[in-house]
Amino acid sequence: MSYSNPVFLPLAFGQHDFGAGGEAFTFRGPSGKQGTLIDIEINATEVFSATSAEGKIELGSSAGAATYADFGLGTTADAATARASDTSGDIVSSGLPADTDIHVTYTAPTGGTPTGIAYVEVMVEWF
Repeated sequence: MSYSNPVFLPLAFGQHDFGAGGEAFTFRGPSGKQGTLIDIEINATEVFSATSAEGKIELGSSAGAATYADFGLGTTADAATARASDTSGDIVSSGLPADTDIHVTYTAPTGGTPTGIAYVEVMVEWF
């Protein structure tokens, strides 16, 4: 693998009910390979609320950190698709280090009656 021939690897994390609460987990790329964060995409199956604060997806070097991405989900409509690459600043740093856990943190929206269910996919090129 090289810069000129990276391996594209979409990471599908399945459906998450953001209205019911957050979640945290990690992933790691292929051994010895650095990554480039291309995008994070959600496909909503329930409208997202954001009465006090919006739900979000963070990718970081530790849990709850937004080293690589801070993707605010706003009030995404049911059956809508949202991408981190559509908003300037949601992808904080696209470079993912080799042989390092990347922490993914889902944060629930707050205020009122929190809602929002979506399928989440993270797109990375590894080289």
